[in-house]
Amino acid sequence: CGCGEDGPSGCDETCGSTQEWDDCGECGGNNSSCSGCTDTEAFNYDANAIINDGSCESTPFGNDPDTDCNATILIPGDVNITIDGNPIDIGSWIGVFYSDSNGELAFGGGAEWNGETTSIAAWGSEAGMNNGFAAGEPYTWAVYDINSGDITLAGSVEMSFGENTYSCNGLSGLASLEAGIIPGCTDSVAFNYNPEAEEDNGSCCYIAGCTD
Repeated sequence: CGCGEDGPSGCDETCGSTQEWDDCGECGGNNSSCSGCTDTEAFNYDANAIINDGSCESTPFGNDPDTDCNATILIPGDVNITIDGNPIDIGSWIGVFYSDSNGELAFGGGAEWNGETTSIAAWGSEAGMNNGFAAGEPYTWAVYDINSGDITLAGSVEMSFGENTYSCNGLSGLASLEAGIIPGCTDSVAFNYNPEAEEDNGSCCYIAGCTD
């Protein structure tokens, strides 16, 4: 025994102790100190983790719901997606969110922006559950900025066809998405007044034809 007496002694050298070293090298530990996501491709990869705890996330919004039906949202290569008025960069992400049973936003599907035509699978809720979009539920959009790591909700969304709502096996297309502060002309008497603009960018014009 660690104190000079007969009997079991744990890693803490205390008489009567049964504590053992865990896989992290911590006496009496439960492996939590070195557990985490060990997948280098995951967004929450932990370089210090040596034990994978199943927490890896494949997108900056989390993992896609595991349900049995989805709608497809087409995102064309010429779509206009901005954050604070600036086009998003390659590697940023676009996601749609639904309201869960607590009234909080939950990730329902997304895609990485690569500058080319892509699509989002928006996953619907299974019968008797709240694990995806309900029929007719509007999409709440958000954008992940690859440069800042911030996630920003969109204040303005336009569809090129279809509706901005979920339906099982539905099909729609995104035309534009403005996240963050929407710049534009905020003077209601100007020819190019933008009622959705939140910050005036000095673009207001008061002469007919100046918006051509």
